[in-house]
Amino acid sequence: MAERERVIEVRDLKTAFGKTVIHEDLDLDVYRGEILGIVGASGGGKSVLLNTMLGLQRPVSGSVIVDGQDIFNSPDRQWLASNMGVMFQNGALFSSLTLQENVEAPFLEHTEIRGKFLSRLAQMKISLVGLANDAAYKRSAELSGGMRKRAGVARALALDPKLLFLDEPTAGLDPLAAAEFDDLIVSLRDALELTVVMVTHDLDSLFQISDRVAVLADKRIVASDAVEKLRDSEDEWTRSYFQSRRARRFNSGGD
Repeated sequence: MAERERVIEVRDLKTAFGKTVIHEDLDLDVYRGEILGIVGASGGGKSVLLNTMLGLQRPVSGSVIVDGQDIFNSPDRQWLASNMGVMFQNGALFSSLTLQENVEAPFLEHTEIRGKFLSRLAQMKISLVGLANDAAYKRSAELSGGMRKRAGVARALALDPKLLFLDEPTAGLDPLAAAEFDDLIVSLRDALELTVVMVTHDLDSLFQISDRVAVLADKRIVASDAVEKLRDSEDEWTRSYFQSRRARRFNSGGD
């Protein structure tokens, strides 16, 4: 069997805020084409890890290699912007702009595309995430929670990145909307050949769409495997998390 291609390699990562160490000796691989879930205790540094992988948080030491490039020593910031898209919690839309203007923003910042072609590209991205045409002219406050999440994905995919990062993508959604959002992510991954990294507490998402889950505890990745295998992990925190009462219904195949 051919070895899987690593698209992200995090090695010996240490991050800190002042004297408070968030991560230490952290290693993580992300393989091309997978949906990787990242879980851990609240306040354990999941979002900091996401921001570091995006190049937004510089580590104290260690490296983050994306497609062979050390992102903290690469002079090509444009490459990073066009190859990594991110949907932050609640979509993080610009409240003063319409949805279409939000999706146009990455083009305006990173390309020379303007005019009617820009509008058509933005509308195509909005349609890609399953939003109706009239949603394009609404501002963030006029969108439902599920629509804001989809809008955030549309903006994240504006420049056709091959890496999509999601921070708590289904938080605040009702079960039906969350399931529909999960289905959207899988369909986009398959259609666009994306690699997806998502930080989530949503067990439904972890069990339904993740190919693998990385567990962040004690400042490092303590386990990384297919979700159904983590209930028997040698790590105590991981075993407890995936053997919890809420997780048992997935482990047993129940509804």
